[in-house]
Amino acid sequence: STMLLSEAEVQSARGAWEKIYVDAEDNGTAVLVRMFTKHPDTKSYFTHFKGMDSAEEMKQSDQVRGHGKKVFNAINDMVQHLDNSEAFLGIVTPLGKKHATQLKIDPKNFRV
Repeated sequence: STMLLSEAEVQSARGAWEKIYVDAEDNGTAVLVRMFTKHPDTKSYFTHFKGMDSAEEMKQSDQVRGHGKKVFNAINDMVQHLDNSEAFLGIVTPLGKKHATQLKIDPKNFRV
């Protein structure tokens, strides 16, 4: 089953993502640090990140770095399946359910 993206859009997205994913750990860390800095309440979901206040401290944290890489790996899986909605939903659906039900993320944070 195919997504509602053209082949050109899929290739464009993959090409852009490739450039970011090359440095998954640093870029994933940067995204998390930005989120935690601009939206400090999001840190409350990560008990082991709560005490970290400075961006520098977060950037150096193995836990933040590890989670940033994990997030980027998940996004990479999604990008690789942009042309197959069944496979894409097979990745996104359980992740969404886990974040909503098990981790109890406030829906407003999904916009962040």
